[in-house]
Amino acid sequence: MPEDDGEFRSIADAAPIAFWTTGLDGKRRFVNRYYAEFLGVDHQTALERDWREIIHPDDYDRIVTESLLGEASLKEFTLEGRYRRGDGEWRWLRSKSQPRWNEAGEHIGFVGVANDVTETKLADIELREREAKLLALINQGTAGLSQVDLHGRFTMVNDRFCEISGWSREQLLERTMQSITHPHDLGRNVSLFNDLVRDGVPYSHEKRYVRSDGRIAWVNNSAALVRDSEDRPVGSICVTLDVTQRREDEAALRKSEESIRLAVESAGMATWELDLDTMEGIWSANRFDLLGLPRRTDGRGSVEDWLARIHPEDVQRVREAAYACFEQGTPFQIEYRILRADTGEERWLQSHASRIVVGDEGDLRFVAVSFDTTHRRQAEAELRASEIRFRTIFEEANDYIITCDLEQRITSVNPAVVSALGYSEREIVGRSVGDFLAPEQFDVAGKLLQHKLDHGGATRYSIRIQTRDGSELVWEINSRLTHDTDGVPIGLQAIARDVTESKRFEMHQRLLIDELNHRVKNTLAIVQGIAQQTFRDPGVPLAARKAFEGRLAALAEAHNLLTRELWSPVSIRKVITDAMSPHCDGQRCHIEGPDLPLEPKTAISLALAMHELATNAVKHGALSNDTGTVDISWDKVRDETGTRLKLSWTEAGGPPVSVPNRRGFGTRMIERGLAVELGGTVRIMFPPEGVRCEVDAPLPDMDA
Repeated sequence: MPEDDGEFRSIADAAPIAFWTTGLDGKRRFVNRYYAEFLGVDHQTALERDWREIIHPDDYDRIVTESLLGEASLKEFTLEGRYRRGDGEWRWLRSKSQPRWNEAGEHIGFVGVANDVTETKLADIELREREAKLLALINQGTAGLSQVDLHGRFTMVNDRFCEISGWSREQLLERTMQSITHPHDLGRNVSLFNDLVRDGVPYSHEKRYVRSDGRIAWVNNSAALVRDSEDRPVGSICVTLDVTQRREDEAALRKSEESIRLAVESAGMATWELDLDTMEGIWSANRFDLLGLPRRTDGRGSVEDWLARIHPEDVQRVREAAYACFEQGTPFQIEYRILRADTGEERWLQSHASRIVVGDEGDLRFVAVSFDTTHRRQAEAELRASEIRFRTIFEEANDYIITCDLEQRITSVNPAVVSALGYSEREIVGRSVGDFLAPEQFDVAGKLLQHKLDHGGATRYSIRIQTRDGSELVWEINSRLTHDTDGVPIGLQAIARDVTESKRFEMHQRLLIDELNHRVKNTLAIVQGIAQQTFRDPGVPLAARKAFEGRLAALAEAHNLLTRELWSPVSIRKVITDAMSPHCDGQRCHIEGPDLPLEPKTAISLALAMHELATNAVKHGALSNDTGTVDISWDKVRDETGTRLKLSWTEAGGPPVSVPNRRGFGTRMIERGLAVELGGTVRIMFPPEGVRCEVDAPLPDMDA
């Protein structure tokens, strides 16, 4: 219908909704009277006004985006949001727009209508808010609330019900009330539920739920039928109270008499009471046993039966405390000695007593509990003796004993520390450990403390101490953390020993060893010079000179290794690797075996043997060409004779080998010298494929 058609305009203007048309440029071509009145402007201004100006800021981006997408689809689309009316009030509008086409089928714009849905929208928002408040109220209730359908499947649960039943909301909404009910309660529960569904009879009962972790929860359930608007049953709503604690309390109450009896008999506790009119009352059976009295069939005893068994030195004190309780109601807790009626043995007892009012008439009764504390008293006496012994050790020990907190503030020292540092105990306790250390040593102590905090255990280290007179001591300290009853570190305890003189001796010894090593090196250099002068004689073969120099070099290298290790046991791998390095690399020499320690003398003999074998391999054997290899392997084995070293030298890939006509010096040195040194056997063999050397020797225990 054309926009200027009079009938169309009359109908549009009479409509109680906003109506408009737009062209392809998005501008309004027509708006009805309601549209202009909503804007609060005249008709011409309404045509010219950009509709996006009146969109609520919170809805603007969404509505504009949805409008662009709807127009692009060339299909009907709906928008809903808040718009500012001419009087400034925000109103909810729901609009529908659809494309317009001309007679030729060409798209020429859009036509749209908008309804004011403010009241409906506000009512919907209010309803949702009420539902949210109701749900929050349900979830915050102290009682569990649940709803199930006619088959028992959960359709609603609140937070408290989830907490009581031990299942999450998601889990419950996939289960039935039957599935979480304890099997022993299921039959009775199902019967009640069926009666409720069939006859509408509400019920209340107590049963058990099996929680998701397998634990049991006792509940009190009150269930009622839920009907729909047509009064048809649709399920059940149930209010659930957690009565687990009450059930447990009831069970505990039922067992209380038995528990008391067991406690009395197993812990040595005895209960007793007195009627203050007769001064007699019921005693527990072991009350008689405690005093060494025969058990009485009526279970009754008197105050005089008790006082008669108390040690003469304690009876007056106990009598005064007892009668102060009888007459004035003063409770007492008292420890005293008794002499058993049957054996006369002295035992320690502790009694707790009070005067109580019983019955409506205000009768007074005396109730008490007693138990044997003899073992505790003996333990306390032993503890005091132990403390005295510890204090004696602490005070008289020659070692330095120190305790401090985790801030490294000193909390106690023994007299040896006081004497060594030259300060009084008062001047030491409370100060930082760092006050008595050389400047850089406090950081060391801090790092070691952190190591103990991170990894536990103890640390042993040497540290330099500064005394009052400015002298410096070296202490060897063994320290570990102290802990409270929960195992939390609370401090540090350390035992130290003065190693100042031993450190000075070690330093002096090191200087002497360094001097000796220097002199040995000089001696080897002199020997090498003498050898060079001697071997210059034209009659001495060049090969002999080279062999001697090589052996001397091998000896020097072994000596260097031992010097670096301060002539302590050295690694067999290091000895072999150093000896072979001048002759071949890892591609042609394969060295494999556990890292075993060797005595210095044995290490030198092995180094010389490796040198001789390698020299021979370079001259005549596997290392004399480009393809040969040497395999050196060893292992630590155990047999009936003890732990042994098995070492083998195997050549391969070299020129064919033949057995020599005579044994050279090197071969004899290996087979005899090394065998003697190791205390075992050394065999050199000459198969055609390559020289082999096998060593079998006892292996001393270097850890002994």
